[in-house]
Amino acid sequence: MRRNKKYFISLVVISSLICSSIIVPFKAFAAKDEVNRAKPYIVISEDGSGHDVETINMNQQEADKMRLEDDVLVVEEDGYVYGSETDSYPIMDSYTKEEQEKRVSIQSSEDSDAEWNMQVIKADNIDEYLQEEQQPASFLPQAVVSGPALEVTTGPAVELDTDSKVKVAIIDSGVDYTEDVDVYMRKNFIPGEDEVSIIYEDGCGHGTSVAGIIAAKENDIGITGINPNVELYSAKVLDRNNSAPVSRVVEAIYWAIDNDVNIINISFGTTKKSAALKQAIQDAYDAGILIIAAAGNNGTIEYPAAYDEVIAVGAVNSKGERSEGSATGDDLELMAPGEQILSTGDFGGILVSSGTSMAAPHVTGVASILWQKDLSCSSDFIRKLLDISANLYGDKDEYGYGLIDLAYALEQYNAFKAVYTEDKPLDNIVQESQENGELLNNTSEVITFDDVDYVEGSWDSKRHKELAGEDSYDSHKPLSAAGLRVVKLGAVANDDTDYGVDGFNEFPQFHGFTSKQVGREYKSNYMASYIYLTDKAVGLYNGMDQVDPSCYISSDDQDGIDDYLTESGLNGNSWKTLLKGNTVNDKNKALFVYGMALHSVTNLFAHSTYDKDGNYISHGLGADDWYNISNRHKCAQKMASKVVAHIKRFESGDISDFYTVAEEAYDKKKQEFHVGRYSEYAEDIDEDYYNDHSDAFDRMNFYR
Repeated sequence: MRRNKKYFISLVVISSLICSSIIVPFKAFAAKDEVNRAKPYIVISEDGSGHDVETINMNQQEADKMRLEDDVLVVEEDGYVYGSETDSYPIMDSYTKEEQEKRVSIQSSEDSDAEWNMQVIKADNIDEYLQEEQQPASFLPQAVVSGPALEVTTGPAVELDTDSKVKVAIIDSGVDYTEDVDVYMRKNFIPGEDEVSIIYEDGCGHGTSVAGIIAAKENDIGITGINPNVELYSAKVLDRNNSAPVSRVVEAIYWAIDNDVNIINISFGTTKKSAALKQAIQDAYDAGILIIAAAGNNGTIEYPAAYDEVIAVGAVNSKGERSEGSATGDDLELMAPGEQILSTGDFGGILVSSGTSMAAPHVTGVASILWQKDLSCSSDFIRKLLDISANLYGDKDEYGYGLIDLAYALEQYNAFKAVYTEDKPLDNIVQESQENGELLNNTSEVITFDDVDYVEGSWDSKRHKELAGEDSYDSHKPLSAAGLRVVKLGAVANDDTDYGVDGFNEFPQFHGFTSKQVGREYKSNYMASYIYLTDKAVGLYNGMDQVDPSCYISSDDQDGIDDYLTESGLNGNSWKTLLKGNTVNDKNKALFVYGMALHSVTNLFAHSTYDKDGNYISHGLGADDWYNISNRHKCAQKMASKVVAHIKRFESGDISDFYTVAEEAYDKKKQEFHVGRYSEYAEDIDEDYYNDHSDAFDRMNFYR
């Protein structure tokens, strides 16, 4: 037995040696292969006039060599950041703030006109504070006015001075076009999305909600943001999975710097340090920009919020308590509402979101109002004013300097401005001022709510069903945030080269074009194609293999759709591929096809329009440019809202949708553009309906 055991051990040792002789060279080869394998690297260089950001595929040796070049600041392998929806740089002083005992004032959301989160940060009634300071009316934010003029205690009403706008960059997932939020400038940094319509550019709704909290208008649409008078700059970096490579974020930060913005809002983060991201953040700080970022929802403060140059924002719930998961630590600076936040949703609706992602824009909105009072102030002044005026009623590691309080910040504004100097530590400023009875700690009551109960991610909410139409609400078929994302997947599918129906000349039925110009040419009725696509969506939802077009569509247009969009998918692509991880069921198939119909019917305002002189608005003349005859996008957005109304009922589109756009969204006075064959196609579908509404159709019509 001993001999056998010894023999067995020998075999094991020999086997190990043999394996080692094989594995070691393999590892060496693998390591060598890893060094030689090309990867995407972020390269930040400086040419004397500014910074250049590139993403270059190269191996490790090439990267090491590039680091030696004089004008290169950073060479780093690219990584990823993710949306936060649920080295010391001597910037911030070690400000010691006294914690107060929490006192609460319990309110009812049912009895309130303003949203609970706006009341918690005291941004719902700020006009009285601004007027008490006797500031010129030009500094009053648009959020507190009613009508074009303002009444102030210092004299007659005057027009709002739009030159006093604070420039805010939202680096996020884009901001959908809506009448409720004005975007001054936008840029899509995602490759291949140059022609994605701004009506549905925000694939996940994240950036649009952030924008709504900051700047949604005071009108009859959705919510009202903190400061609608800001000048918004939208940088789309997050994709439909709410993620982005660091290189894309860095590029967007430098875009914001180049546009001289005052504030950058970043509602995402990464747990990994990045030299490239750090460099961009520091350059933005050095440019005088106030950078505000979500702290994160996984306990640990993420980057860029963890950098000293950035205000790290945590989230509280409606009871004023730190939200579960909201990051804690020494780098936490301020708190803001971040649970069950109503904001602007897809296609002008209402969406409920949670996370530090939603907390950060509250701080951005408050900061913009404070800065708007005097644009000559520095970002450091605004940051420290936010810190001293916040209401601290918990441990600093969990609440930073406290919950932001706009009303108290406005009360403290003049006193702080009188003693503020950049070279004096904030502790000294506060201590000296408090000895004189000024800059007292915020000891006010915390406004709380016990009855906030919104359905997460829902288009409709208990208090806002009327915004989407009470009669359209069906408890069995609510259009959820997940459903809207599927609709947007369908909306971008028409332009996806992998699916093979891109190109409006060849596939006019999917792109709102008036004719087929490749192969056998014929006129294509975009109205009929839209209605038929919605018919197919209804059919899929009801489990039907085919739908009856009822003779309203030509055989050419029907074949142009049926040959590519079938029960099994789109042009050979399965529903599993098309739905990208979403459940493959009849409902999601229908939502996807509704999205394709949405694309087609909104695209007609880009592909089938003529200017007032009868010139076709081609791509060369800015067909896809949102700022070129903006009324086209207003009409497209109105049409999108009609499509959404049909989706919520899972019903087909109708010729009346085109009449509604012509009657309610089209600028009847200016008539800056016309749509090819608008009257002819309506008459072809329903002659009686056209005759009854011919004035509206003819007003928009251009016969070609």
